[in-house]
Amino acid sequence: MKVAYVITLPDLGGAQSHVYELMKNMRSMYQVVPVLITGKTGWLTEQAQKLDIETHIIPDMVREISPIYDWKASRELQRLFRKIQPDLVHCHSSKAGILGRWAAKQCGIPSVFTAHGWAFTDGVPETKRKIYRLAENIAGMWCKKIICVSEYDRELALKEVPVLRDKMVTVHNCITDTEYQKDWNQYNLQKSIEIVTVARFSPQKRILESIDLIKKSMDAHLPLHFTFIGEGPLYKQALSYAAQQGVGQVVTFLGARTDVEQLLPQYDLFLLLSNWEGFPISILEAMRAGLPVMASDVGGVKEAVKDGENGWLIPRDESQLLGLLSKISMDKRQLMKLGKKSRLLFNEHFQVINMIKQIWNDVYL
Repeated sequence: MKVAYVITLPDLGGAQSHVYELMKNMRSMYQVVPVLITGKTGWLTEQAQKLDIETHIIPDMVREISPIYDWKASRELQRLFRKIQPDLVHCHSSKAGILGRWAAKQCGIPSVFTAHGWAFTDGVPETKRKIYRLAENIAGMWCKKIICVSEYDRELALKEVPVLRDKMVTVHNCITDTEYQKDWNQYNLQKSIEIVTVARFSPQKRILESIDLIKKSMDAHLPLHFTFIGEGPLYKQALSYAAQQGVGQVVTFLGARTDVEQLLPQYDLFLLLSNWEGFPISILEAMRAGLPVMASDVGGVKEAVKDGENGWLIPRDESQLLGLLSKISMDKRQLMKLGKKSRLLFNEHFQVINMIKQIWNDVYL
């Protein structure tokens, strides 16, 4: 079987990591021939080339809504599909999800779509929600299956686009295991707590609010140090804001990194504040490394983070967050207990083989 994987952008992120895992593991487990199609070169195209996966670039496929570019990208996708003749088109991200499914329909090729968090989820501006709700009502009719990466997302879609009920299936994101894990037996209870956030610097991720939290924790003299890994449109603003707040001595910005799995075991707690989420791969990476997770209770986060078991769920009102960090600072053994549980839950539920088998049996076949 030849599968064309279509995603708008190749920049390093959760959806891109997911596509990488699909291409690599579908080929090794089921002899799928993957073909990658995206809007430009970047991290994902580099990984595809290392795996010797056929790759095509369609520059007109951009994230922003643009009638001219979208029309041109759709025409180019149709031309490309007729040339490479895939047995299935698997679309990812909102724009590629619409253009890819339409082009596949025009070519008579079956398609599926993975929604990495719906654009009409809670926290998204209402105008944008209406547009994407309407778009999915239409585009959803063009494909045979829609993969939701969390049960929360499936329930949301059943509410917002009920006409697509029979096409939806929940397949949790999963990732490949790694040798890089935190050794809690060597944990020094006397040192400061090292907190890490891995996220794209975008309005979705509450980076500036996280910096406010850092300021409050510093003023309260809590023994905490924060590290941010990632870049994005708000990166420079975040650097400037951190300087304005005078928190330079307790925060580090590492920028975009490709060695996150090696870095994570150096930290003691994973923090992710968000306005909305699907099912964050960054949280799974933290669990794989054996870290407790503190994350906003949005989207499907609670399907990975069990409050008080392997981390803490933070309500939208984050007023209690500083107090929680203060309590953890006085009882660091909690980190050890919850971190070990994170690793156990990852082993049980989020190994990549589980995801690949389910997608093959429930979606591809």
